[in-house]
Amino acid sequence: MRANFVLSGVANGVRRNLTMTIALVLSTAIALAFVGAAILADKEIRNFKHDYEGKLNVSVYLCPTPLSIQQADNPCKQHYTEAQKTAIEQKLANDPAVEKSKTTFISEQEALDRYRKTQPAEIAHNVNKGDIPAQFTVHLHDIGRDYPAFVKTYQHLPGVSGTTTESDVLKRLLKIIDGFRIASITIALVVLIASILLIANTIQVAAAQRKNETSIMRLVGASRWMTELPFMLETILASIVGGLIAIGLIALGKQFVLNNIFKVPVQNGVIPNLDINDVLVAGGLGLISGVIVAGLTALVTLRLYVKL
Repeated sequence: MRANFVLSGVANGVRRNLTMTIALVLSTAIALAFVGAAILADKEIRNFKHDYEGKLNVSVYLCPTPLSIQQADNPCKQHYTEAQKTAIEQKLANDPAVEKSKTTFISEQEALDRYRKTQPAEIAHNVNKGDIPAQFTVHLHDIGRDYPAFVKTYQHLPGVSGTTTESDVLKRLLKIIDGFRIASITIALVVLIASILLIANTIQVAAAQRKNETSIMRLVGASRWMTELPFMLETILASIVGGLIAIGLIALGKQFVLNNIFKVPVQNGVIPNLDINDVLVAGGLGLISGVIVAGLTALVTLRLYVKL
């Protein structure tokens, strides 16, 4: 009997405040979707670090063809010569900081072919041979320790246009992902605060509407918990529905970003992909946190601001 009474109270409350309940569901869904997005961004960063740790190479770029050397920051005056290439190759072979078996020369044509494999056809079509310079890819024994000295040694050699490390590129990409994570957390906090205020207002309005009912319940011996329970269940139910919607939004966001915007890099293994389990874990954590926050907000509101 008590269970039926509580459930009927929940149904009546939802029906009476349908528009506010819908607003609560939607705001909760948005907040939890951004929470899940932040969790997925953190997962992506950890995947990056795991995949590329100890596998980073340094590139020594040779002077490109005359068509692509007109940049102000390019020290090259002419295309590298075979003698310059041989001298650089010998220096790398005698460098104790370099792992000899992992030094590779990539010609301009090979560099172009690799680029075209990792980019959409409409972008790769505009890149010609020589736009991407020939290069030596080098693996250092300790990239963190040896890279600064390596740059000083090689960046001003004849025939060299510059040096870079994959960590520079990855750091920029990680900063973008981390920026998205921070933005997601910020938006989630703002919307979550709005949701908490909406929960508090919804409960106060619902309590005022049912003041006579709760007063009669208390007169016939109902405990305070019994009168508060329907209000708490209403907010928890709304947060559960919002959490389920958030899981769908997270899945759509993952599909749009990784399988649409970054489709080619993901397919080529440059960017780690995320599977359905990652989406469910992120969405599930968001749903659980949403239920806890909703329940606590309802309890505090009922105890501090509502007289039942």
